[in-house]
Amino acid sequence: PTKVTVHLASGQEVTGTLDHLDEFTVSMHDSSGWYRSFSRENTKVDVQDPRAAHEALLPNYTDDEMHNVLAYLETLK
Repeated sequence: PTKVTVHLASGQEVTGTLDHLDEFTVSMHDSSGWYRSFSRENTKVDVQDPRAAHEALLPNYTDDEMHNVLAYLETLK
């Protein structure tokens, strides 16, 4: 799950699991399990996505390299 920390204008920080993020709102379930939604107008949002580093690498691979990786994975069946 993707973790998110919302820094409010009051200085309060709310941390939890990200449900939705767009240009206008961020919604999450906080550490207590409560659903929370915030406008992004006066907040700072930090997203800690564990897959981000892997997704950033995808444009670096050629089609041949991806074919070789998938061919190798097929042999592991």
